[in-house]
Amino acid sequence: MTASLAASSKAGAPAKVQASGASQVVASASGSASAAASTPSGVTAVTANVVADWPPPVKPTPATSCAGPLTGSHATYNVGPGQKFTELNDVPWLDLQAGDVVNIHYRPEPYRTKFGLRAQGTADAPVVINGVTSETCVRPVISGDKAVTARDARMTNFGKVIEDAGLILIYTLPTDNRETYTPRHIVIQNLKLTGAKLGNSFVNLAGDDQPFGRFSAAIYAVRVHDLTVENCEITGNGLGVFTNTKGDAPGEYSANVIIRRNLLYYNGNPGSYTEHNLYVQARRALYEGNFIGQAYGGSSLKDRSSGTVIRYNKILASARALDLVETEEEQFQVLQADPLYPYAWVYGNLIINDSSAPAGFSVNVVHWGFDNTIERGRNGVLFFYHNTVVSRVAQKAFWYVVPFQIGRDGMAPEGATVEAAANVFWQQSDNEWRFLSQAGTLKFVGTNYVPTGWHPSKPGSPADVQKKSATMVVGNNPKLDANGLPLPGSPVLNQPDAGPSFTPPGAIAENLRVEHQYKTGVGIVPRPASNKPGRAALGAMAAP
Repeated sequence: MTASLAASSKAGAPAKVQASGASQVVASASGSASAAASTPSGVTAVTANVVADWPPPVKPTPATSCAGPLTGSHATYNVGPGQKFTELNDVPWLDLQAGDVVNIHYRPEPYRTKFGLRAQGTADAPVVINGVTSETCVRPVISGDKAVTARDARMTNFGKVIEDAGLILIYTLPTDNRETYTPRHIVIQNLKLTGAKLGNSFVNLAGDDQPFGRFSAAIYAVRVHDLTVENCEITGNGLGVFTNTKGDAPGEYSANVIIRRNLLYYNGNPGSYTEHNLYVQARRALYEGNFIGQAYGGSSLKDRSSGTVIRYNKILASARALDLVETEEEQFQVLQADPLYPYAWVYGNLIINDSSAPAGFSVNVVHWGFDNTIERGRNGVLFFYHNTVVSRVAQKAFWYVVPFQIGRDGMAPEGATVEAAANVFWQQSDNEWRFLSQAGTLKFVGTNYVPTGWHPSKPGSPADVQKKSATMVVGNNPKLDANGLPLPGSPVLNQPDAGPSFTPPGAIAENLRVEHQYKTGVGIVPRPASNKPGRAALGAMAAP
């Protein structure tokens, strides 16, 4: 579990780094997940240490987005006007130890230093890169445009083969064991990260100007365990956050990536479909309380993880809103050996798909299963509950919209299923609504609000849409306000509540209950409880 940071609500007031009160127990995962997630022929499954309880409970949201300086349990580095270090270039980034804190103080002009991290923090003493906001809660900015590579990276030749890939690179020194050394327990928070994109350049290890690559990111991790990115604004990069899991060696995987309470929008490159706001491949990934806006070219969020949990976010669809597909591991299959690899949970999200938006729209809003290699496909259940999905795709833009695509080209991994419960599907346009693309199984359970005249799938396709024993409340106006909150008299109020039909081994049902909701400008707030037992408002939001 990633450490919790206790920070003052007022900029300028110091706070200490503290460990969370949640369990820190680490358990060894089973070598094989299940028949549904067996290791393909010709590859090797390896065990991995994972947090015993997944997902972690929701972290309370601070009352303000202001952030003050922290005090590290080991060392504290202060950077900015009037501080010991005036530039990021002066920080010993590659020598940071467990318990170290780097406070980056706000200044009007951006910091323009591109740096690397290889720190190995601990659960009780993470390494924290902390933005100290202005008195009006403005985050300090780090820009990749015309950035200079940090001095310690130049002296050690850190990340030479990927130096055009990111503004903050999480990698290893040439002297580190490439197969076993993994940076871990790193927190990056309260910063604005921008400018790591095609068309911008930086001063490289050799002191020369070099352009960023197309596949460059604000945060680029070749391999990392227990990474938390929180309360950051990440925009104007090729990718926002990228973490990899290659599987070329037993330890070459990322794990326990938490993306919390951030603003992520307008990353990507127009005309390209390989860059996204978020592109995460890890053993366990959690996204909560974020505003995830559109990405140019690619998906708003793309994930190749195991045990993916996406809860209480506002998401604006681009090529896809959510693209949840298979791991790209090669020889060593750590993610597929995870008992939770076949499953994902998406709940409490407001998802908006609008053909008038500047970065395009989705024909297939949520993608589950695989996009390249069906043998590694995620062949279990995507639990999709208490979400509000709004489509504003005009017929002149595209003549139909599909909330769920399983697999591709009419093929789906055997067993790949979306289970939909207690959702609101709101059609605000005039095109055709098809719930499922051409393959896989969509199973409605409990009660869902659905558009008038909806279609199961493309006529004649093998897609299986099941609604036996489910209740479909049909209509064209669920009476929600602009934030997704139900208005008085809404047909979504006081409906029979429902969630996942089962909880697979390795997941904690208590931490998968819908007890919060997204609030613009805040992140996560408690969800008002219904005064009728067993009843609740359908969708992502409940009104007081």
